[in-house]
Amino acid sequence: MSTEKRTITMRGIELREDQGDGTRIEGIAVPFGQRIGLWPGTAEEFAPDCDFGDTTRTKLSRDHGRLIGKITNATREADGLHITAAISDTAEGRDAVQLIRDGVVDSFSVGFQPVTTDKRVEGDTTVYVRRAVRLLEVAVTGIPAYTGAAITGQRDQEHVNQETNETKEKTVENEPTQESRFDQLEMQIRSLADTIDRQQPEPPHIIGGQYRSAGEYAKSLAAGEDTAYEFMREARDLISSTDVHNTNTWVADQIRLIQSRRSVATLFQHAALPATGMTLEYLKLGSNTLNVTQQTTEGTTLATGKITLTSATAAVATYGGYAQLSRQVIERSNTPALDTALRALTIAYSNAVESAARAKLTAAITAATANKLDTPAAVSTLTADQWITVIINAAEAADARGAQLGTLAVSKDVFDAMAKITRSGDALMDVSGEGVDKLGSMSLTGVTGRMLSVPVRMVPSAAANTAAFIDPTALQMWEAGGPFQLQQDDTTKLLSNYSVYGYAAFATVFEGGIMPLAPKA
Repeated sequence: MSTEKRTITMRGIELREDQGDGTRIEGIAVPFGQRIGLWPGTAEEFAPDCDFGDTTRTKLSRDHGRLIGKITNATREADGLHITAAISDTAEGRDAVQLIRDGVVDSFSVGFQPVTTDKRVEGDTTVYVRRAVRLLEVAVTGIPAYTGAAITGQRDQEHVNQETNETKEKTVENEPTQESRFDQLEMQIRSLADTIDRQQPEPPHIIGGQYRSAGEYAKSLAAGEDTAYEFMREARDLISSTDVHNTNTWVADQIRLIQSRRSVATLFQHAALPATGMTLEYLKLGSNTLNVTQQTTEGTTLATGKITLTSATAAVATYGGYAQLSRQVIERSNTPALDTALRALTIAYSNAVESAARAKLTAAITAATANKLDTPAAVSTLTADQWITVIINAAEAADARGAQLGTLAVSKDVFDAMAKITRSGDALMDVSGEGVDKLGSMSLTGVTGRMLSVPVRMVPSAAANTAAFIDPTALQMWEAGGPFQLQQDDTTKLLSNYSVYGYAAFATVFEGGIMPLAPKA
């Protein structure tokens, strides 16, 4: 092996190789401030304060394969983890020395076991920030994951020992010892496992997965555990999204329990409330004179118009209730007992918000007098043929307003009359799409139905002869909290008034989408 002194240029950096065999290398094993993509939608970076653990047993390998040496020093600096490594005088080691000298191998790659990782979402990318790892190996390579992981120096190990006044004798064994063979095998297994682990996405976070039931959650909250408060904050907007795909079973069941008690609230669009404020400002469509027509000839003025938006506010109301449970009951009872109590509170909360939604819907129908559609008789007395005419007229009126027919919301008497409509003779056209001589269908237990393919929903307690078409975008409901927001107090008496509470606001955001039916005056 040549011992002459020469200058090597690698990756734009000039390295001075001193006289010797080049078995000592140094450089940046892990650069800070760089990010790499792992798999679609995910990325990785190392935090500047990342803890790499005990590096005294960290090995040096060639492309995460055969071991060729060990790490002799590791220092965390501003730009990354700087290392010094000694390459063993073996066949593989000598090959690596020559490849580094020739500039073929000029970089580092690391094999590690994650210990602490922060996860944050930036747009469509989930970034895994390594805060603490167990550094198992550093590999010399020509194709690094991090472009900043560069070998910056190569020298003779014996020459380095002289510079640092280390005079220990250098011993070279041509054949590896039994201990080194085990080290090599262990390192290869760990390297392979780490490579497989880094190629697989981390398991998705399951909301509420730390608890098996609402009762366990209540016990954790009573104990003042941080995980309970973290879950409470995380679950704040679950009820508004109704998304159960990333939740534990008991969380999904709570959401379904609430939705099953809300027949009228389903007519509202749902969104999450802002984090603060007792009033909510929103925009609604005022006038719309936009007009798009065919250009008569090239260069002529296009049709014009405008949209006006008006600002309005909705009050944020609190809905909740509580049940008094002793601390002894919470701490000593089994979780099914707590589950039962919390289930009852959840149903009560759902009913309270549903009542508010019904009141808002009724008020919105009453206020929409300018959109009234004339009927030939009281809605509860309309015949099959009259319903056909009414729905045709409603479809035309909705089209003129840029609205959809949506759901036909009716009072109990109208729903009852619709279920009993009869028709004599045979129809020539299947105008309903439900079969010959069928206007639609009714579910008496679900108080829903279809009339000539238009969804029908009964509004309990609505005034007699109430009927209105509701565009799906006409009504808006904002909500936060619900069954996962619990509060306790009176701890000095070992009593806890457990309250299920939430916040909601309602608004009509598109008046033109509400079309009441009423007899012509």
